[in-house]
Amino acid sequence: MDEIKKFCVIGLPAKHSLSPIIHKEFAKQQGINIQYKVIEPDTEEHFETHAQSFFSKKGYGANITIPFKEQAYNFADSYDESAIECSCTNTLMLKDNEIRAFNTDGQGFINDLVKKSISLLKKDILILGAGGSARSIINSLTKEDVQSISILTRTNDKATQLIDKYKDSCDISMYKDDSKYDIIINTTPISLIKSEIHFPVSIFKPNSSSYDLFYSKNNTSFQDWSKNNGAKKSYNGLGMLIEQAALSFNIWNGFKPDTEALYKKLGF
Repeated sequence: MDEIKKFCVIGLPAKHSLSPIIHKEFAKQQGINIQYKVIEPDTEEHFETHAQSFFSKKGYGANITIPFKEQAYNFADSYDESAIECSCTNTLMLKDNEIRAFNTDGQGFINDLVKKSISLLKKDILILGAGGSARSIINSLTKEDVQSISILTRTNDKATQLIDKYKDSCDISMYKDDSKYDIIINTTPISLIKSEIHFPVSIFKPNSSSYDLFYSKNNTSFQDWSKNNGAKKSYNGLGMLIEQAALSFNIWNGFKPDTEALYKKLGF
């Protein structure tokens, strides 16, 4: 009998994660048996302890979610190009006695936009936040033919680092008061922590779309806020979650899953 491969997701919080369901469905498509568990460290300081423990017990692959994507990058021994470009990782794999890091967030996001027929061509983009997820998204956006990218965040030092990194490859800058955008992407955990939203309402054009990297069976709080303040369409991050998971699964198992059937399966 084939050995069961062990996978996990590590995050804080992570109990709500749909990743176990998604990866088990992918495994069914491939016809393999996997174990997939949720690991939720008590504090941000305990990431390495849990990651080390998982891989020392024949863990094969780990998905990494907030707030550990930068810690996971530092934990790894080697990196693919996507992880190096972002200096963060959402996918770890143990192979040949080393922890290898990958980043599938950015391409997963782009793949979801393609499936939703959302064009980035000559669009003005606003990124809310400047953490690991924002870095992954911006890295992928700089390879698309967008008009401009702006960043709105409380952590201006992180935004400045991103602007310095990409200023030669695209039009990227800090958010300026009263600027308006075609696509607004929320990478902050505002929908997850259910706190009050104080982003400027002047960011929307008449045909603006917003995209929340977080998801729920109903609209997220950011989706509701967007629609109430002028967004024509608003999407949550379920599609990105599924698409980035498919890329991770392929890295681990050499199999490209079909993502279409999962939306109904998940009840969204």
